[in-house]
Amino acid sequence: MLHDESDETRHLLERTPLGDVWGVGRRLVERLALQGIETAWDLRSTDPKTIRRRFSVTLERTARELQGTPCIDMNDSDEPRQRIMTSRSFGRLTGEMSELQEAIRQHAQRGAEKLREQASHARAVLVFLKTNRHRPDLGQYSPSIVLELPEPTDDSRPIVAAAQQALAEIYRPGYRFMKAGVMLLDLVDANREQLSLLDTPDRAADRERSERLMSTLDELNQKMGRGTVRLGVRRHDAAWQLRCAHRTPRYITRWEELMRVRAD
Repeated sequence: MLHDESDETRHLLERTPLGDVWGVGRRLVERLALQGIETAWDLRSTDPKTIRRRFSVTLERTARELQGTPCIDMNDSDEPRQRIMTSRSFGRLTGEMSELQEAIRQHAQRGAEKLREQASHARAVLVFLKTNRHRPDLGQYSPSIVLELPEPTDDSRPIVAAAQQALAEIYRPGYRFMKAGVMLLDLVDANREQLSLLDTPDRAADRERSERLMSTLDELNQKMGRGTVRLGVRRHDAAWQLRCAHRTPRYITRWEELMRVRAD
């Protein structure tokens, strides 16, 4: 049995190319090589937080495993999902296009975050709306549509744009909706995605910029709280927001909800 700090372990990892490490595909090997990371020992010696920021949480787990910290269970239930759904019932019915756009934008961004968390890319976006089936007097209309993305991506911007386009195609005035959602479909492993023969250096550079931007966005939201940096403005009084009338006061995170005591 090898110990994680032994010389035998080091020699073995120094002789192990990254392509032989479980979960590290050819494309990821090329990207890591640009950072000077070419062997399993190089990956082990790199700061896991840097790995997460520049690449993915999945590769961070691999780096920690190589350092001797168990992170991946052989029967781990946290398998990459084949589709990602984000949806929520509204606080009150609404037929306003602007409010539906806010809801769809919010769900699309959250779906893209989940994509990046599991190191996947989506090839298509499904958007749906639902009216209240228990209110036939208001009219029933529950459409859905699937739009294919120009290329597999985990970038929030094209995903949000596609979701907004889908909403514009299925929206019909005169109905009041109670729910909206976004589903990301046809997911592929971001580290094993097959590149196009028509790829150009400019497109590769665009992907690199996209990855850096999304990594920075995720890092800020992780440090400062989810939703600190997001696409678009979100109104707190919008109809699609959940009603939280019975929520326990958040004493330790909201100044305005601190308990007040009077002395008579």
